[in-house]
Amino acid sequence: MRSFTTVIAVLALCAGCNERSGIDVDAGGRVDARIAIDASASDAGAIDIDAGVIDVDASTVGVDANVIDVDASTSDDAGSESDASPGDDAGEELDAGSMADAGSSIDAGPTPPPGLSVPCSNGPGWTVFRLHFDGSSSPRIDVWDASCSYSLAPGSACEARVVAFGTGTVEPVMSGYAVALGTSSPYLRVRYSVDGLSFTRATLWVQARSYATSSSTNIRAWSPLHGETTRGPVDNDWTYDWYDVDWTDYLTPSDQPSLTAIQIYAHSGSGSLAVHAAELCVQ
Repeated sequence: MRSFTTVIAVLALCAGCNERSGIDVDAGGRVDARIAIDASASDAGAIDIDAGVIDVDASTVGVDANVIDVDASTSDDAGSESDASPGDDAGEELDAGSMADAGSSIDAGPTPPPGLSVPCSNGPGWTVFRLHFDGSSSPRIDVWDASCSYSLAPGSACEARVVAFGTGTVEPVMSGYAVALGTSSPYLRVRYSVDGLSFTRATLWVQARSYATSSSTNIRAWSPLHGETTRGPVDNDWTYDWYDVDWTDYLTPSDQPSLTAIQIYAHSGSGSLAVHAAELCVQ
């Protein structure tokens, strides 16, 4: 009888104390707890409260510890489990592992073939050379990753220049923005080498327009080893557009370095091709 009376006293004491105690009470005022009564006990130590269900602050409630036995170790364990939720663990693993790995993979990017290092600016692959005209009839070299040293020395097998025959002249056009090439002269010649490089495809990019207001023209690209191909039409408006020439059948890694070259001409139509830039890419 004494045990039952003690239980009634504890519940009455705690029912109105949810704001200043650690006992969790839901919106309906119901104490959500599991209370085990030891009917055979004859003293006050008869009630065990699972601290994982009710978090009791004995100093606040003011209950004799002999009556309510709170297992502090159980409460601490429950708190630890609550703090270390699966979501938190997953977040830490993602931050320290998966996201770092993914970032490294993105930053690293594709690996260039040996001897090349600059991504093509116009399409897939890697740049062998890139040049443009800017105020002079001689091209300015932006990238030179050909496997030979660039030189303008007479007879050099690694150079880029505009060649004119007979009385032909080479003059910058559009305030030096480009040079005008003809069907036979002048033309742009680039000598280079791909010795030691590894690739299966090649693309020649030419930024140009027809240098005539009456008609368009085409790009004619010629290799001394493999022949020629054409691409067009090249517009006769005021915009210098990029045109891609499939150069796969006109370049191989085994080409003789002293004969590896590209010559660019105008072809048909207006017969005048204004070229601002060119790039050779391999992949």
